[in-house]
Amino acid sequence: MQKDDYFKFENETQDFPLYNDNPHISAGKWAVMILSAALTIFLIMVPLDFLSELGIYKRILYFIIPVLGFGFAVDWKFGLICKKFKKGDFKLIVILLIAEFVFSSVLNFALTYFGVVAQDNPVISQLTSISTWLVFPFQIFGEELIKIIPFIVFLMLFYKFTKNRKMSIVIATTLSLLIFALLHLPAYESLISVLFLQGLGSIFTMYAYLKTKNILVSYAIHLLLDTIIFLIVLVPVMLGII
Repeated sequence: MQKDDYFKFENETQDFPLYNDNPHISAGKWAVMILSAALTIFLIMVPLDFLSELGIYKRILYFIIPVLGFGFAVDWKFGLICKKFKKGDFKLIVILLIAEFVFSSVLNFALTYFGVVAQDNPVISQLTSISTWLVFPFQIFGEELIKIIPFIVFLMLFYKFTKNRKMSIVIATTLSLLIFALLHLPAYESLISVLFLQGLGSIFTMYAYLKTKNILVSYAIHLLLDTIIFLIVLVPVMLGII
């Protein structure tokens, strides 16, 4: 891989796994990884009666399924996407966390101004439940993984045919964020809202992964952002203000 194949914000000593046979995995393992993400997406998008009996704990499946699928595909070498934090990562997390919070707040205000109003996330009504907070960190990691798996798959496909790394990254990023946005459609019931807020708004967490090649960095931003938003909603309720 040549220097020109990397974006300026990337660390040229690191690359994304799998797409360029780094390392090589069999077609069968690619299939397992893809199916794990597809099954998770299906379970999120399509309500199933027998899973509703699990209540909030069904969201653990959004973590277990992609983790097992990806883990099996890479022989449990999670170091391919989970790396040790570096000193600069913490600064990056703070900057991107603030940027995403401000961006999402402004965008939400703009959408509301133009009459685009989404349904409240059902999780909001469950924030006083301890089980919600126990499941929450696992669900968020699962969400990050079903954002990264499609990215790696699309990157592999487009790079295989174009040999253009930069273009493949742009296309793979766009498609993975689109899928991630649509995952939120059952909860918010507003296509425009999820495309902008959950899709475009997630460019900050995606940038974190693109820059560091470390899903733990994007996970930290996603987890902190949602925690802040939930606490903003929960604290007034707990204090009896609303």
